[in-house]
Amino acid sequence: MSEFICTKTITGPAAWLSTDYTDPDQWTVAITESDTTELFAALRSARGAGKALSEITRADFPLNELAKKLAEVSEDLVEGRGFVVLRGFPIGADIPRADIEMMYWGLCSHLGIPVTQNGRGEVIVPVKNYGNGGLLNASTRGYQTNESLPFHTDSSDIVGLLCLKSSGQGGLSSLTSSVTIHNELLRNHRELLGLYYAGFYYDRRDEQAGGEAPYYRNTVYSWNDGRLTCRYYLRNFIESARERYGIEVSPVERLALDTFESIANRGDFTLKMQIRPGDIQLLNDNSIVHARDAFVDTDEISRELLRLWFNPFGAPVPPAGHAAFREGMPVQQATAE
Repeated sequence: MSEFICTKTITGPAAWLSTDYTDPDQWTVAITESDTTELFAALRSARGAGKALSEITRADFPLNELAKKLAEVSEDLVEGRGFVVLRGFPIGADIPRADIEMMYWGLCSHLGIPVTQNGRGEVIVPVKNYGNGGLLNASTRGYQTNESLPFHTDSSDIVGLLCLKSSGQGGLSSLTSSVTIHNELLRNHRELLGLYYAGFYYDRRDEQAGGEAPYYRNTVYSWNDGRLTCRYYLRNFIESARERYGIEVSPVERLALDTFESIANRGDFTLKMQIRPGDIQLLNDNSIVHARDAFVDTDEISRELLRLWFNPFGAPVPPAGHAAFREGMPVQQATAE
């Protein structure tokens, strides 16, 4: 748990308003033809190493000019506004799915160290409608449903979403600076600040490893070594922790959750974007909360993105009780069916 509460207004590129970013060119970086040539050459090199995808490092996936471009992207993510879209990643129908995944993994390996995303130990997960009952199903995660997802963060420092197919309708992505939210809380709701630094209980959604509790506590904000970080996990998991395990949410805690989400949804704070096929949306969970509209698949096309979680090289380790599962979800021991 964070030892201190930040009581000063934070300035800088991470504390942005929607009016600061009105042109997609401000956050979009093109993957050029020469970049694509580098990706395929690196793919051949990685295949030659004979390693499993999860074992491949940036040394196994050599890039030249594209690596320099990715270093600038990393600077924007970690020290800048906290979001970037890479546009033009090769996903053509003639490219095998395994090659797309390895190039995606290899590209992100130049930005940080990937971590596991669920109890099965998966490092790349498809974000699509799994048809398993939505978030009312106690075992469903957010990436498995076509429902709208309220503002939240993921567990790792950086989340990457590679769009393979867009939906017939919906799926619009919304971003808000959690630094700007904190400034607004400090300005107009200072009496609630301590609740975000104390945290809330979340349902593990049946992905706990043996002997672990099926729920956990996590702080929303941490102020550590002069740096503000945020983890606002899906509120649905707070509600299901209450319903399944009797962990009550007090009226003032509910007010704090409502207030956070009301601020996140303000039009002057929120930036909206549609992720297109071949786009990689990269978000810094330390400084960005994101939401997604519900989407509807058609007979011709079903929306699918590939998600990667990773932490930048040399990133500071957060204090205990903040950013749970930042280093990856614990892998459950397989059992016979």
